[in-house]
Amino acid sequence: MGDHFEKGQHALLNEGEENEMELFGYRTQGCRKTLCLAGSIFSFGILPLVFYWRPAWHVWANCVPCSLQEADVVLLRTTVNYRSLSQILIR
Repeated sequence: MGDHFEKGQHALLNEGEENEMELFGYRTQGCRKTLCLAGSIFSFGILPLVFYWRPAWHVWANCVPCSLQEADVVLLRTTVNYRSLSQILIR
């Protein structure tokens, strides 16, 4: 969402190399998950489809930023031109 992160919420892998990536840590919150479930029911299944097409939106809707040590979801973003986002679930 925003570009301002506290120390420990954001990390850079392979800095200065061609395969440079940014990591962002998120922790799932029950109340947000419940609201997303309600939104899924009231949107007749459209919201889960949107979250399927945009995994980062799913994380942003269900989770709050936290340190990478506390994270149960990690988003990886490449820093090359196309800026793709990938989601990794840590359990």
